[in-house]
Amino acid sequence: MTVAETSIIAYKEHRATGKVGSQAMNIFDTMQFHSDYSRRELVALTGLELSSICGRVNEMLQIGMLQEVSPRKCKVTGKTVKPVVKLSLF
Repeated sequence: MTVAETSIIAYKEHRATGKVGSQAMNIFDTMQFHSDYSRRELVALTGLELSSICGRVNEMLQIGMLQEVSPRKCKVTGKTVKPVVKLSLF
């Protein structure tokens, strides 16, 4: 079984159990592979509130959809942050 097939199976299981809701999928679908995003950058891209972004990003980190990467300056705030990236083809 390939990584992509495993990812699709995992995604379907998370959707079926309610672990991935519409806000999380909106965030995930907005993100491009090979790009990292701060929470504030995701607010700017999606129009969701920061509290919603933080909650959904934390959920997706816990189930392995996203991963935090090396710290960098946020393009919105200029503060040093730990951005997130997509991990696999869900």
